[in-house]
Amino acid sequence: MPTASENVLGNILYVAARERVAMYTRQIVEGLGTGVRGGPFEGTKLPEGASWGDGDLAPKILGAYEAELHAHIAKAVSRQPDVVVNVGCAEGYYAIGLARLLPAATVYAYDLSEDAQRVCAASAAENGVGDRVMVKGACTADELVRITKDARHTLIVMDCEGAERELLSDAAVAKLGRCDVIVECHDFMDPTITPTIMMALSATHRVENVTEVAKDGADYPVLRSLNSLDRALIVNEFRPTIMNWLVGWAK
Repeated sequence: MPTASENVLGNILYVAARERVAMYTRQIVEGLGTGVRGGPFEGTKLPEGASWGDGDLAPKILGAYEAELHAHIAKAVSRQPDVVVNVGCAEGYYAIGLARLLPAATVYAYDLSEDAQRVCAASAAENGVGDRVMVKGACTADELVRITKDARHTLIVMDCEGAERELLSDAAVAKLGRCDVIVECHDFMDPTITPTIMMALSATHRVENVTEVAKDGADYPVLRSLNSLDRALIVNEFRPTIMNWLVGWAK
């Protein structure tokens, strides 16, 4: 375990790293604007305002953000859901990106933060999908079931800081058999989350466990003139531990 002095040093380094990322993010926005330049949501205009940290704005602009999921997002879109539910929408990266890719779909975007709701709604309007992105506050398991029960096919994308265990309970999942599910698992908050949700989904879905991998800043041409440490920092999502997602495909 780190000593007290090592913890202090670690905190100093963390603050310095975030400040350096903020500097480069400003430069990226000045040079490239806030449009996503790669990945499944290429062309989406991102808001500069953030409701959570810095909104991972630089990785999102570059198309590096949650690259582990890019192939799964493409597959989910190819299955043409008519309803999309994004729980923990923050600034709307997934809600708005999916609304742009699925012009016939209605998107429900939930977040407890009023700042997130405001930014997401404004960004949806700026991207021309404000009429199809319904921004709301808290989501419950009953709400998930209610808004998906009449859909032909639904995609649920969930990043809700540990609440996923309750939202995807056995009882709820039993009623979500026509829904594809992509859920970020916050096992550092509750180590039972991944095994519990995996077991719940396995009865009705084909389940994949996707693990976070390191990003290589050299993959992004605009960063290649920078040193390796800065490249790594810019595409870093500053996660507290190695994270994973469960992807459940409706059978």
